[in-house]
This record gives sequence, structure tokens and C-alpha cells, in this order.
Amino acid sequence: MLKTKPQMQQLAYALVLCMGLILASGARGQILQIPADKLADLVGEPSSPYSFFAVQDGELEPVPHQWMRFSTAGYPAFTSDPQTERQPHDGQIRSADRLLLRREDGGPPLRDTPRMGNLVGELVVDYPDDTLVFYVMKNAYRQATKRYVKFDRDQMVIKSTDYSLSMAPDNMLIWRDFHYRGYEQPSGERQSILDSLKIRMGAGLFTRDNRITMTNRNLDPTIESMVRGPLAWALHATTRVKVAGVTVLKINNYFLIMPTQTDIHSRFTLPGVARTVINNPSLSISLDGNKLLGGKLKTSWTGERMAEVDGRVSGEEEQMRGAPLEKDNWIWFSSGRGFDVLARLAFRDGASVPAHLLYQDSLKKTNKPERFPGQLPNVGFTMNELPIGEEFYFLTRLYFSGDSEGMDARRYADHILTDPEILFQTTSE
Repeated sequence: MLKTKPQMQQLAYALVLCMGLILASGARGQILQIPADKLADLVGEPSSPYSFFAVQDGELEPVPHQWMRFSTAGYPAFTSDPQTERQPHDGQIRSADRLLLRREDGGPPLRDTPRMGNLVGELVVDYPDDTLVFYVMKNAYRQATKRYVKFDRDQMVIKSTDYSLSMAPDNMLIWRDFHYRGYEQPSGERQSILDSLKIRMGAGLFTRDNRITMTNRNLDPTIESMVRGPLAWALHATTRVKVAGVTVLKINNYFLIMPTQTDIHSRFTLPGVARTVINNPSLSISLDGNKLLGGKLKTSWTGERMAEVDGRVSGEEEQMRGAPLEKDNWIWFSSGRGFDVLARLAFRDGASVPAHLLYQDSLKKTNKPERFPGQLPNVGFTMNELPIGEEFYFLTRLYFSGDSEGMDARRYADHILTDPEILFQTTSE
């Protein structure tokens, strides 16, 4: 039986809607960070009267949102850091700020725009394979109240709708148990996916060949301030390191903790005076897994090569370690058991620091701090020849998911990392 034109239109609409739901689920929990200047008509306005809605199950429903203060340099801004925040937090939306929304909350356009006096405008987030629409309301009676992430400073635990992470009581750079919703070890037991976050800074002490290495345990970050929100908690932490009585390292870290993602903005400074003590400094940052045997790893810059966690480093994996990092990069790791992570390292424009893949795969190798034997695997980045006497900035982004939503590594990375086109149009009176 042939379908009539209206039936064909309904079928097409249903297929588009289903495809949109499938694609949206592929970014479950991902937080959009939309520059406020994309919503230019709201810049300078107080943020409190505005809320966001989207079409869900055919109805216009309130969705959670959050305005996050950012500096003009692109870091989260805190009153505790005069380099990022020089103006009082008066509740106004500033052009450098960012609007946070959950990608999965975006919906289709309204079929018929209702005549509502408090409808301010339409925010369209356009991806190559999906278009999401949010509606901006002013003084709306209904509000979204659910919160998706929390940081307990007393217990040093992050809890979100999808994962939990505990840290050492006196050092938030020493990560301990990490659990992800739905992940289990082959034994069926609930065990930490993570051994530890590992930070290494090496340098020649007085001479190039007299190398010293500092680890997380030598870094004692102080939490200066926190910003709480339904979609993200932001933390500002500072670290100072001295060698032979000389300050050789200053770090400002800005953590943006979200339901399935963590952004770590890092501003490193090796003061010029450090040259009197150290030379040829290097840095590595990595995550060590807990017995993730059978896991697979791919990167954006090593072609179709695939690393597999089996307790040894193959010749192909050795070639992957030797390839220099590209500016636009990602590392994808899949446990094969319901937990994947996508990592990206971004440098400030113009930075030219040599960086490589750090990949260790060993049943017995020790690389302190260590809680479980072996490096299964230890994956991250190494950076050599860090500049002395100037600020060095990079952003580490970690995206967590169940199984990359069934996509292969490259398609999933494109799906998560591609920046959408943003269009904001105010409602005509």
C-alpha cells in the first residue's frame, strides 16, 4: 500500500527524531560550553531571570543550565585569582562567560511557536549530524532543579550521576578509587577502574645529567576557592614547589568537574630564577588503570595502529610511543567492559612544546605512586623541554562513557570533539 504525502512526512519526521535521539545518546552527559558572546543580546543582563527550556516528548520542559565565569584568556575565573577575575561577581552576564547546558537535553524545534510573553529567544546548536534547540525564557515559573555533580571537600570525593572519584585527604592530585556506572571487573566484583593519576616532573639539578624527579607526592595543592552548580563544580588550586630553597615551579589549576567529563586547565610557570637550580625540565601526566587487560587504545596521530593491554609493549606500540603529538589530538581507550575514556590535550595558540604519547603496559613494572601492581595500562602525555621564565598553559579534557555508544574511536571522537555552530535569535514582539 502506497503511503500518502502526509504519511510520508510523518514517517520522515519520526525517522529524523529517532536519529536525533540516537545521536544525542551518543553524547550522554556531555556539557556544552557556549561562549556568552554567542548570545550577544543577553550580555550585560543579570543572569538570574533567565532559564532554558527544550521540547521533550512534545512538550516544552525546563532544562538545567549554568553560567560559568571565564576570563578573556579562556580560563575559568575565580575571585581568588586576580589574573582571571578583576571585576566583582555582580551576577551580570559578561561576554567571556560561558553557558553550560547538557547536550542530551536539546530537542527539536517547536512546531508552532506559542505566544508567551516570557519567551526571549531560540538557541540553535547545530552539529554536522544533529541539530539541538533550546528556548530562552525570562521570569519563568517552572525551573529545572536536578543537580548532576557534587564535590565533597571534607571527604575529598566527587560524585556525579555517572561516576565517583575519591582523592587523598590532603592532596587532590592523588586520585584513588574511580567507579563508573555499570562497569564491572571480569570477576563481577566492584573494583576501582583507576590505580592513580600520575604526574611527573623531571629536571637536571644544577647539571643536565643529574636528574631529579618529582611526583604527585611532591605537589601539595591548596584549594583556593570553589564554585558550585547543578552541571559543574569549578575549583581553583595553587601549587608551589621549591628545590634547594628556590621556587622552581608555580601552578594554577582550574578544575571543571562535570557529570561525565573533567576539564583541567593548567598554567605552569618555571620562574627565570629556576635556571640557577634546574635545566631541561620535562613533564608527564597519565592515568594508570587497574588490571584493564584486553583494553584497546587508539590515537588521532598514529594512524590505524591499535594498542592492546596484555602486559607487554609490542613493536607496533613502541612505534606509537615514538610518534610526536599533533596540535589537534585525542587518545581513546576502551576497557571493553562498559567504560571508555577519550582524552584531549590542547595547548595555547603558538605553543611549540614537544609532546609524545606515554604508554606503559606491564604486569610488574612499578611507577609510584602505586596501589596495584603493574601498569595496565598507564596512558597519558609526556612533554619535554618546558620553557623556563615564561608561562606555559595547556588544557586536559577527559570524557567518560559506557562504550563510546557503539561507535568506533574516530567517529566517536569526531562526535564529541566537533564544535557546533551556534545561532541565537531573539523572539520578535
